Amino acid sequence: MNFDSDPQITWAWTVTDAEIRVAKRDWLRARDNDAPTEDVEMAFEYYRMLMSAQAQQIAEEFRSRHTA
Repeated sequence: MNFDSDPQITWAWTVTDAEIRVAKRDWLRARDNDAPTEDVEMAFEYYRMLMSAQAQQIAEEFRSRHTA
């Protein structure tokens, strides 16, 4: 088999406000209920990743609407 180490596949997905709310709730629940540090950090990282992805998608939508 020949595996491409740099595939040219672009995955399109949309992050919703509801997904961000759930991720934030899960992170706060882990933090406030004395979950293991690793669990709190993982929950926060997932929340942060979703916020970043949604910000990127909003920027891309804005650019696509305002590009000639």
